[in-house]
Amino acid sequence: MTVISSALTLYSWGAVAILLVFQFLIARFYEKKSKQRSYYTFFLIPALLFLLAAGRYAFWIGDLAGDVWGDILLFVGGGILAALSAWLFRLMMGGKH
Repeated sequence: MTVISSALTLYSWGAVAILLVFQFLIARFYEKKSKQRSYYTFFLIPALLFLLAAGRYAFWIGDLAGDVWGDILLFVGGGILAALSAWLFRLMMGGKH
């Protein structure tokens, strides 16, 4: 059962990382077309943090709860992602800074 749980953990967080790569590509496209700096490379940081947390849960912990370092990685990745998403939304909706 642990193998199935680990595989599903990696699969689900891998899918999240792929969605973040799409957000990275959207931000890169916007920067190239609008000539406004979108800091698109920073969108890879949450993807990396989510994959590190998923690897930690899948290979060392075996469950998606109760690991302090895994939870910290998810929390920090989520915070960075929320801030970057808000920044990109504001930039694309007319905020020029």
